[in-house]
Amino acid sequence: MLFAAALVAAAAVGDAFTNDLPYLRRKWRTSVTDEGTGLGTDGVLAGWKEIVAARGDEPWEVTKAKIFAFGCDRTAIGVSPHDWFPAFAPWSFHRGHPLWKILPRRAAEVDARRSPGLAKKIGEGTKDGRWVVWKDYSHCAPDWDDILVLGFPGMRDRLLANWKDAPYYHARRIAADATIRLVGRLADHARRTNEATPNPRLAAEAAALAHLRDGAPRTTYETLLFIYLEWVMGENFDGFQVRTLSNLDRILTPYYRADLAAGRTTEAEFRDQLRHFWWQWGSIDNYFGQPVYFGGTKADSTTEYNEVSRILLEVHDELGLPTPKVHLKTGPTTPDWVWRKTLDLARRQRSVTFCGEEPLARAITGLGYTPEQARTCAIWGCYEWGIRDSCNDTIPSYISALKPVEKLLARARKGMFDASDYPSFRAAYLQLLEDSTREARELAFETEKWVHEVNPSMLFSLSIAHSVKTGRDAFHDGTANGNNSHLLLVGTGSAVDALLAVEDIVYKDRLLTLPELGQAMAENWKGHEELRLRVLRSKRKWGNNDPEANALGHDIAHHFARQANNIPNSRGGRFVAGGHSSRRFVDFGKRMGATPDGRKKGEEMSKNLSPAPGSDTEGVTALLNTLAALDPADLPMDMPLDVMLHPSAVAGDKGLDVMRVLVERYHASGLTLIQFNVLDADTLRDAQAHPRDYENLQVRICGWNVRWNDLPREQQDAYIRRAEAIAR
Repeated sequence: MLFAAALVAAAAVGDAFTNDLPYLRRKWRTSVTDEGTGLGTDGVLAGWKEIVAARGDEPWEVTKAKIFAFGCDRTAIGVSPHDWFPAFAPWSFHRGHPLWKILPRRAAEVDARRSPGLAKKIGEGTKDGRWVVWKDYSHCAPDWDDILVLGFPGMRDRLLANWKDAPYYHARRIAADATIRLVGRLADHARRTNEATPNPRLAAEAAALAHLRDGAPRTTYETLLFIYLEWVMGENFDGFQVRTLSNLDRILTPYYRADLAAGRTTEAEFRDQLRHFWWQWGSIDNYFGQPVYFGGTKADSTTEYNEVSRILLEVHDELGLPTPKVHLKTGPTTPDWVWRKTLDLARRQRSVTFCGEEPLARAITGLGYTPEQARTCAIWGCYEWGIRDSCNDTIPSYISALKPVEKLLARARKGMFDASDYPSFRAAYLQLLEDSTREARELAFETEKWVHEVNPSMLFSLSIAHSVKTGRDAFHDGTANGNNSHLLLVGTGSAVDALLAVEDIVYKDRLLTLPELGQAMAENWKGHEELRLRVLRSKRKWGNNDPEANALGHDIAHHFARQANNIPNSRGGRFVAGGHSSRRFVDFGKRMGATPDGRKKGEEMSKNLSPAPGSDTEGVTALLNTLAALDPADLPMDMPLDVMLHPSAVAGDKGLDVMRVLVERYHASGLTLIQFNVLDADTLRDAQAHPRDYENLQVRICGWNVRWNDLPREQQDAYIRRAEAIAR
């Protein structure tokens, strides 16, 4: 489906870009490659299967290197005068990725040999929605500062300088050589195409590719091209999601200033290249969005934001694409113009998140990292942080905060559990949450022992100096400061609401006994609709600054953290707790029956650390006070809050002042991440009824933007419920 907002914006920035859009929209979605240059998805997969079948007794990492090289050498490619960037066969990490026809079988073989019975245990907990445990290859990022100095040939040379006669080095040599062959193949194809049909853009692309084949990037355009190629090879041939495109404004600034001074580019050309760069991910359109981050503070305490930041933000605004998603480092050095521009982007539903530098620094140094590592940390993924030279953290498990309530009530219904008073029920809940977290952590520990035997990293290992020096896989334990595993708590708000409802229904008002409440939940509130509506209307909810709710949320996070923080993992790092939910607020909800907070069977839970849909009725000040009750030390990886505001509350210049106060107050409480949905219920209802009139409407989901029309009806209804509850 076309992005109407992008079409309108593109028309406003010139006919040349408008004429490029038909090509850019279909790139990565259908074949725009030249058939004679190589294979499509099916052909690549067939070749990979042949490599696996012929493996014999060679080390698996050498086999994986051959898979990587086959992708580089044989995937169909293309260039076009309508694009500054080359094309590849139309598949990506989330769209028909051929590696996911190979790696699951390998994982099953490794688990059966290394950890018999592990898959069964993981499957049992995942099926009933207690948690999900998995081998996570979706969170890594190269050391951009390092490899931009090296280029692809420099990464190979560094490997050779540290050479040892071991499978690690033989495998990465195969991969390193393949990266250079691919860039050379692209350069030759662009040159031949330009010779046949001369075009200034093709000529520039051919020259830039030829230089990247032989050395490191020298210009702004070559830097963008290098980042793009690293991403393509990392995601499509290595099987690892590249979860940030770097601190892009800081990275590009020296190249751009040098280019302007030397007359190698103009601002107009730079903007054109950026539009095409942005559209690569607009075309790929991965559900979770492609992260990139801006800003920060220099060592001399001045801001990293500058004229390049301004251009990047303006291009992001012009195109109106849901992705890339922009993470903003904000703090005392952030210029006023950045605040006003980015807050305006947020209230117009552009994809931005505000990441507080000061609370991030407290969280990072609290885990033993240095202030300098905190200052230069990367923001990646949904909005996690990572030490810049060691972004190989994983998210092997999400744990449901609501499931223990359901389990206790199911036991009570069967006569297997009783609690004479609410403190006893609450204590049983907290113990069950700890047990569930510990069980998930132990399974994650076991499954992560062998991630490098399932999918050894090629290009990612080449990008990390410590991995190359030590000969240890960068995704497993080959980084100096990373190797952490995140355990994420899902549904905190729903759990608080459910526990308070149990207190009211069973112990205060004595409307039902504990077994009767369990039976009502098993029957999906049948015969108890009046009680369900009473629960939904209660103001004793997470998000309303109710003292009991606040204290309960604090205790839930704290008991979770006791089983999640600073416990060694099996990759040479440690487990670290966080509060973001990704899509699990939907997935866990589908696997869960009705709960005492008024949820019906299968409905979504609260997302991130936010209230359940429609429950925060006391205004945004009450919401911020609720979150301030949490201890940031319990959730050091991230503490994300989704704030929904009525457009009238943040209109005009005064509205921007209001939003800035909210962000700064949230960060001053020690909480790290805040994002906005500025929507009203009438608009959302009309968009639901007349989707063709709202092709450009986006909403913030968890850590990314999604077009309203792409959401299922039940998720749209949840946004409408929350919009109905907010004060103007």
